[in-house]
Amino acid sequence: MNTVTCTTPDGKTRYYLADNQGTPVPEVMNYLKFLDNQGKARNTLRLSCYQLQNYYQFLEEAGKDYRDVTIDDIAMFMAWLRNPDLLKKVVPLRLKPARKEQTINENIDKVISYYDYLVRRGGLENRLSEKLVKFVTHPQRRYKSFLYGIAENRPSRSSILKMPVPQREIRRIKKEEAVALLGECTNIRDYFLLYLLFESGMRIGEALSLWLEDFDLDGLKVSVTDRGELENLAEIKTVHSPRKLDCTQDLADLFMGYVCEVHTCDINTNHVFLKLRGGNAGKPMDYTDVDNLFRTLRKKTGIQITPHVFRHTSLSLLYADGWAPELLRIRAGHKNIYTTINTYIHPTEEELTAAFNKAAPHLSRPDLGRKEGDA
Repeated sequence: MNTVTCTTPDGKTRYYLADNQGTPVPEVMNYLKFLDNQGKARNTLRLSCYQLQNYYQFLEEAGKDYRDVTIDDIAMFMAWLRNPDLLKKVVPLRLKPARKEQTINENIDKVISYYDYLVRRGGLENRLSEKLVKFVTHPQRRYKSFLYGIAENRPSRSSILKMPVPQREIRRIKKEEAVALLGECTNIRDYFLLYLLFESGMRIGEALSLWLEDFDLDGLKVSVTDRGELENLAEIKTVHSPRKLDCTQDLADLFMGYVCEVHTCDINTNHVFLKLRGGNAGKPMDYTDVDNLFRTLRKKTGIQITPHVFRHTSLSLLYADGWAPELLRIRAGHKNIYTTINTYIHPTEEELTAAFNKAAPHLSRPDLGRKEGDA
């Protein structure tokens, strides 16, 4: 099984799953087209294809037909995702799972969604997707809207087969590490990109989607705009991502300096971030260019940095400065406030220690009723 990248007649990059003979798998192709028609982002389509590639690879090794799969087979698929050598005659010792719990759950959710589509489309008697979900409410949620207790607490779908995901601390860097990373930039484009990510908390796809007119220098705002799939394959993540972000005068000054130096009269694109060297100089910067930049920065500084770590750092600093969850949600471009809370509303060890030290006088040992002169 293999995920194949193709270009549609209207110039869009899309994906399909091919078997070992290179023949497209028709059911998966129809499902991906179904997602595409709903307006799902290109990266969502790509990830969906890879997840179903995992599933069909498992079915091939297990000698199963997708139409005859049971809940036990899906449970076996979960085990296979942890150890892809599970169905081989000789199973090598694996000290760590091949995939993390969250990744495994996402694969299972995709398979359930795939079977749900097949059932609704017709022609599949195995109603597996109905057997793999349950409906639950969320009394454990920490954030309650102002309609809580008035509006109906609607249950949501949850997979029967779900691995427990350990609470993980999001990765972020200290401000002095951000300064060190900026100091290793060798040109104004890279410096401006890192500064933008650190200040704004943008996703890298949003940054690569920026056009010159998205910067309002008088109002000190940057607009994240949905323009669909662009020539550098950059795009915003969801329909909830378009928003206006306040920015500092420092960022506006950097933008002006960068534009004056890089966007010369021979540049024929509105994209902000451009390739600087080689035969493609002047064309929009893409994800590969960003990967190369951050790989170089990690090698130079030893700091395990990615564009998304800058996003985590920026939003976490705003939370530490007292931003309310609803403000963070809008700045992050999240649809659901629970995503914001579960990702960023986590105090650090330093914050916990400071809070404890502040409360410590109230926790000191009581007098226990002893009087002066008692032994």
